[in-house]
Amino acid sequence: MSDSDSEKEVIDQNSPAAFTNKKPDKAIYVPPARRSTGGAASSTKNVFEAKHSSKSNQTHRRSDAEQSLEAVLGSLRISDNSDATPKRLVSAETKTAIPRNSSRSSLEASIDYSQFLHVIELYDFPKEIETGHLQAELVGFEDSGFYLKWVDDTHCLAVFSSPTEAERALAQISGIMFKARRFEEASVDSKRKLARSPGDWAMPFKRRPPTTSATANRLISRHLGLKTPSSAERIAQEARDRQLLQEARAQYEARREAQKAIWEDESLDFPS
Repeated sequence: MSDSDSEKEVIDQNSPAAFTNKKPDKAIYVPPARRSTGGAASSTKNVFEAKHSSKSNQTHRRSDAEQSLEAVLGSLRISDNSDATPKRLVSAETKTAIPRNSSRSSLEASIDYSQFLHVIELYDFPKEIETGHLQAELVGFEDSGFYLKWVDDTHCLAVFSSPTEAERALAQISGIMFKARRFEEASVDSKRKLARSPGDWAMPFKRRPPTTSATANRLISRHLGLKTPSSAERIAQEARDRQLLQEARAQYEARREAQKAIWEDESLDFPS
Protein backbone atom coordinates (compact mmCIF):
# COMPACT_ATOMS: atom_id res chain seq x y z
CA MET A 1 0.00 0.00 0.00
CA SER A 2 1.27 3.41 -0.87
CA ASP A 3 1.42 6.50 1.29
CA SER A 4 -1.40 8.14 -0.65
CA ASP A 5 -3.71 5.24 0.02
CA SER A 6 -3.00 5.30 3.77
CA GLU A 7 -3.67 9.02 3.89
CA LYS A 8 -7.01 8.51 2.18
CA GLU A 9 -8.04 5.91 4.78
CA VAL A 10 -7.16 8.25 7.62
CA ILE A 11 -9.15 11.06 6.02
CA ASP A 12 -12.11 8.75 5.50
CA GLN A 13 -12.04 7.66 9.15
CA ASN A 14 -11.93 11.26 10.38
CA SER A 15 -14.68 12.47 8.06
CA PRO A 16 -18.15 13.48 9.54
CA ALA A 17 -19.82 10.69 7.63
CA ALA A 18 -17.68 8.13 9.42
CA PHE A 19 -18.62 9.62 12.83
CA THR A 20 -22.34 9.69 12.04
CA ASN A 21 -22.52 6.17 10.70
CA LYS A 22 -20.56 4.70 13.59
CA LYS A 23 -22.76 3.78 16.62
CA PRO A 24 -21.31 3.78 20.12
CA ASP A 25 -21.09 0.47 21.91
CA LYS A 26 -22.53 1.85 25.22
CA ALA A 27 -24.97 4.54 26.21
CA ILE A 28 -23.75 7.99 26.95
CA TYR A 29 -22.75 8.35 30.60
CA VAL A 30 -24.88 10.63 32.70
CA PRO A 31 -23.80 11.57 36.24
CA PRO A 32 -26.00 10.34 39.13
CA ALA A 33 -26.67 13.86 40.31
CA ARG A 34 -28.07 14.84 36.97
CA ARG A 35 -30.06 11.63 36.78
CA SER A 36 -31.83 12.25 40.15
CA THR A 37 -32.39 15.91 39.43
CA GLY A 38 -33.88 15.14 36.09
CA GLY A 39 -36.10 12.40 37.56
CA ALA A 40 -37.26 14.63 40.43
CA ALA A 41 -37.94 17.45 38.06
CA SER A 42 -39.91 15.19 35.77
CA SER A 43 -41.85 13.68 38.70
CA THR A 44 -42.54 17.15 40.13
CA LYS A 45 -43.71 18.27 36.77
CA ASN A 46 -45.99 15.25 36.47
CA VAL A 47 -47.45 15.81 39.94
CA PHE A 48 -48.04 19.49 39.21
CA GLU A 49 -49.72 18.66 35.94
CA ALA A 50 -51.92 16.02 37.68
CA LYS A 51 -52.93 18.47 40.42
CA HIS A 52 -53.63 21.17 37.90
CA SER A 53 -55.77 18.82 35.83
CA SER A 54 -57.69 17.59 38.94
CA LYS A 55 -58.30 21.17 40.06
CA SER A 56 -59.55 22.12 36.66
CA ASN A 57 -61.83 19.06 36.63
CA GLN A 58 -63.17 19.93 40.08
CA THR A 59 -63.75 23.50 38.96
CA HIS A 60 -65.66 22.30 35.93
CA ARG A 61 -67.67 19.86 38.05
CA ARG A 62 -68.42 22.54 40.66
CA SER A 63 -69.52 24.96 38.02
CA ASP A 64 -71.77 22.29 36.49
CA ALA A 65 -73.27 21.47 39.92
CA GLU A 66 -73.84 25.14 40.69
CA GLN A 67 -75.52 25.64 37.36
CA SER A 68 -77.80 22.64 37.92
CA LEU A 69 -78.61 23.83 41.47
CA GLU A 70 -79.45 27.31 40.24
CA ALA A 71 -81.68 25.80 37.59
CA VAL A 72 -83.51 23.71 40.19
CA LEU A 73 -83.94 26.67 42.55
CA GLY A 74 -85.19 28.78 39.72
CA SER A 75 -87.77 26.17 38.79
CA LEU A 76 -88.86 25.91 42.43
CA ARG A 77 -89.31 29.66 42.73
CA ILE A 78 -91.29 29.72 39.54
CA SER A 79 -93.48 26.81 40.66
CA ASP A 80 -94.08 28.36 44.09
CA ASN A 81 -95.05 31.67 42.56
CA SER A 82 -97.27 29.95 40.06
CA ASP A 83 -99.02 27.80 42.68
CA ALA A 84 -99.51 30.56 45.27
CA THR A 85 -102.46 32.24 43.62
CA PRO A 86 -104.47 29.07 42.81
CA LYS A 87 -104.10 27.78 46.38
CA ARG A 88 -105.43 31.03 47.81
CA LEU A 89 -108.24 31.00 45.32
CA VAL A 90 -109.14 27.39 46.10
CA SER A 91 -109.08 28.00 49.84
CA ALA A 92 -111.25 31.08 49.45
CA GLU A 93 -113.70 29.16 47.27
CA THR A 94 -113.92 26.31 49.77
CA LYS A 95 -114.44 28.72 52.65
CA THR A 96 -117.31 30.39 50.87
CA ALA A 97 -118.81 27.15 49.59
CA ILE A 98 -118.64 25.08 52.82
CA PRO A 99 -121.09 26.13 55.55
CA ARG A 100 -119.92 26.79 59.07
CA ASN A 101 -121.76 23.86 60.64
CA SER A 102 -120.35 21.30 58.18
CA SER A 103 -117.66 20.10 60.62
CA ARG A 104 -120.19 19.70 63.41
CA SER A 105 -122.62 17.80 61.19
CA SER A 106 -119.92 15.45 59.91
CA LEU A 107 -118.68 14.91 63.46
CA GLU A 108 -122.15 14.10 64.73
CA ALA A 109 -122.70 11.72 61.84
CA SER A 110 -119.60 9.73 62.86
CA ILE A 111 -120.75 9.25 66.50
CA ASP A 112 -123.36 6.70 67.55
CA TYR A 113 -124.95 8.41 70.54
CA SER A 114 -126.82 5.25 71.55
CA GLN A 115 -123.44 3.75 72.54
CA PHE A 116 -122.60 6.66 74.87
CA LEU A 117 -125.73 7.15 76.93
CA HIS A 118 -123.61 6.56 80.05
CA VAL A 119 -121.52 9.70 79.32
CA ILE A 120 -122.54 13.23 80.35
CA GLU A 121 -120.79 16.58 80.00
CA LEU A 122 -120.02 18.86 82.95
CA TYR A 123 -119.65 22.49 81.89
CA ASP A 124 -120.09 26.14 82.88
CA PHE A 125 -117.67 26.13 85.82
CA PRO A 126 -114.69 28.42 86.55
CA LYS A 127 -111.20 27.55 85.37
CA GLU A 128 -109.94 27.32 88.97
CA ILE A 129 -112.12 24.31 89.74
CA GLU A 130 -110.35 20.98 90.31
CA THR A 131 -111.22 17.31 90.01
CA GLY A 132 -111.94 17.01 93.73
CA HIS A 133 -114.66 19.64 93.51
CA LEU A 134 -116.41 17.74 90.72
CA GLN A 135 -116.13 14.46 92.61
CA ALA A 136 -117.59 16.08 95.73
CA GLU A 137 -120.66 17.11 93.74
CA LEU A 138 -121.05 13.53 92.48
CA VAL A 139 -121.00 11.95 95.93
CA GLY A 140 -123.02 8.75 96.14
CA PHE A 141 -121.78 7.26 92.86
CA GLU A 142 -118.58 5.77 94.28
CA ASP A 143 -120.12 2.33 94.75
CA SER A 144 -121.50 2.12 91.23
CA GLY A 145 -118.30 3.62 89.81
CA PHE A 146 -117.51 6.60 87.58
CA TYR A 147 -114.48 8.49 86.26
CA LEU A 148 -113.81 11.94 84.81
CA LYS A 149 -111.99 12.99 81.62
CA TRP A 150 -111.09 16.63 81.13
CA VAL A 151 -111.67 18.28 77.75
CA ASP A 152 -110.44 21.79 78.58
CA ASP A 153 -110.48 24.18 81.54
CA THR A 154 -114.26 24.59 81.47
CA HIS A 155 -115.52 21.23 80.12
CA CYS A 156 -115.27 17.73 81.54
CA LEU A 157 -116.85 14.38 80.61
CA ALA A 158 -118.18 12.06 83.33
CA VAL A 159 -118.41 8.35 82.48
CA PHE A 160 -120.78 6.23 84.61
CA SER A 161 -121.35 2.50 84.92
CA SER A 162 -124.74 2.55 83.15
CA PRO A 163 -127.14 4.94 81.42
CA THR A 164 -129.37 4.74 84.50
CA GLU A 165 -126.58 6.06 86.71
CA ALA A 166 -125.93 8.85 84.22
CA GLU A 167 -129.60 9.90 84.33
CA ARG A 168 -129.51 9.79 88.12
CA ALA A 169 -126.43 12.04 88.11
CA LEU A 170 -128.18 14.54 85.82
CA ALA A 171 -131.08 14.68 88.26
CA GLN A 172 -128.79 15.00 91.31
CA ILE A 173 -126.50 17.80 90.07
CA SER A 174 -127.84 21.06 91.45
CA GLY A 175 -126.26 23.38 88.88
CA ILE A 176 -124.84 25.77 91.46
CA MET A 177 -121.18 24.86 91.01
CA PHE A 178 -121.46 23.55 87.45
CA LYS A 179 -124.05 22.34 84.97
CA ALA A 180 -124.54 18.98 83.29
CA ARG A 181 -126.12 17.75 80.07
CA ARG A 182 -126.32 14.61 77.96
CA PHE A 183 -123.46 13.83 75.64
CA GLU A 184 -125.67 14.32 72.60
CA GLU A 185 -125.98 17.99 73.61
CA ALA A 186 -122.28 18.39 74.45
CA SER A 187 -119.86 20.88 72.91
CA VAL A 188 -117.92 20.24 69.72
CA ASP A 189 -114.61 19.87 71.59
CA SER A 190 -116.06 17.16 73.83
CA LYS A 191 -117.45 15.26 70.86
CA ARG A 192 -114.15 15.60 69.03
CA LYS A 193 -112.29 14.21 72.05
CA LEU A 194 -114.55 11.16 72.14
CA ALA A 195 -114.40 10.68 68.37
CA ARG A 196 -110.60 10.46 68.47
CA SER A 197 -110.70 7.32 70.65
CA PRO A 198 -114.22 5.89 70.94
CA GLY A 199 -112.92 2.66 72.49
CA ASP A 200 -111.61 4.41 75.62
CA TRP A 201 -115.04 5.30 77.00
CA ALA A 202 -116.18 1.95 78.35
CA MET A 203 -118.35 1.73 81.44
CA PRO A 204 -116.34 1.43 84.67
CA PHE A 205 -116.55 -1.75 86.72
CA LYS A 206 -118.83 -1.72 89.69
CA ARG A 207 -117.33 -2.25 93.10
CA ARG A 208 -117.48 -5.72 94.56
CA PRO A 209 -120.26 -6.00 97.14
CA PRO A 210 -119.21 -6.72 100.74
CA THR A 211 -118.92 -10.47 101.37
CA THR A 212 -120.71 -12.04 104.38
CA SER A 213 -120.88 -15.58 105.69
CA ALA A 214 -124.35 -16.02 104.21
CA THR A 215 -123.09 -14.95 100.79
CA ALA A 216 -120.11 -17.29 101.07
CA ASN A 217 -122.34 -20.23 102.08
CA ARG A 218 -124.69 -19.53 99.21
CA LEU A 219 -121.86 -19.41 96.68
CA ILE A 220 -120.30 -22.61 98.01
CA SER A 221 -123.63 -24.48 98.06
CA ARG A 222 -124.38 -23.36 94.52
CA HIS A 223 -120.94 -24.44 93.34
CA LEU A 224 -121.27 -27.89 94.98
CA GLY A 225 -124.78 -28.37 93.65
CA LEU A 226 -126.41 -28.43 97.10
CA LYS A 227 -129.85 -27.16 97.84
CA THR A 228 -129.82 -23.60 99.00
CA PRO A 229 -131.85 -23.28 102.21
CA SER A 230 -134.66 -20.78 102.39
CA SER A 231 -134.59 -17.77 104.66
CA ALA A 232 -136.67 -19.47 107.41
CA GLU A 233 -134.53 -22.59 107.37
CA ARG A 234 -131.39 -20.49 107.41
CA ILE A 235 -132.63 -18.52 110.43
CA ALA A 236 -133.48 -21.75 112.29
CA GLN A 237 -130.09 -23.22 111.46
CA GLU A 238 -128.32 -20.10 112.69
CA ALA A 239 -130.33 -20.28 115.95
CA ARG A 240 -129.32 -23.93 116.48
CA ASP A 241 -125.70 -23.06 115.77
CA ARG A 242 -125.80 -20.28 118.35
CA GLN A 243 -127.37 -22.64 120.93
CA LEU A 244 -124.70 -25.27 120.36
CA LEU A 245 -122.00 -22.64 120.66
CA GLN A 246 -123.42 -21.40 123.97
CA GLU A 247 -123.64 -24.96 125.37
CA ALA A 248 -120.07 -25.71 124.37
CA ARG A 249 -118.91 -22.47 125.98
CA ALA A 250 -120.81 -23.28 129.21
CA GLN A 251 -119.28 -26.77 129.38
CA TYR A 252 -115.82 -25.31 128.93
CA GLU A 253 -116.38 -22.77 131.73
CA ALA A 254 -117.74 -25.49 134.08
CA ARG A 255 -114.77 -27.76 133.47
CA ARG A 256 -112.39 -24.89 134.05
CA GLU A 257 -114.07 -23.94 137.36
CA ALA A 258 -113.93 -27.58 138.53
CA GLN A 259 -110.20 -27.78 137.85
CA LYS A 260 -109.63 -24.49 139.68
CA ALA A 261 -111.63 -25.71 142.72
CA ILE A 262 -109.60 -28.90 142.91
CA TRP A 263 -106.32 -27.02 143.03
CA GLU A 264 -107.58 -24.56 145.64
CA ASP A 265 -109.09 -27.22 147.98
CA GLU A 266 -106.68 -27.57 150.97
CA SER A 267 -108.55 -30.49 152.56
CA LEU A 268 -107.28 -32.87 149.98
CA ASP A 269 -104.14 -34.68 151.19
CA PHE A 270 -101.86 -35.53 148.31
CA PRO A 271 -99.00 -37.97 149.01
CA SER A 272 -95.65 -36.29 149.07
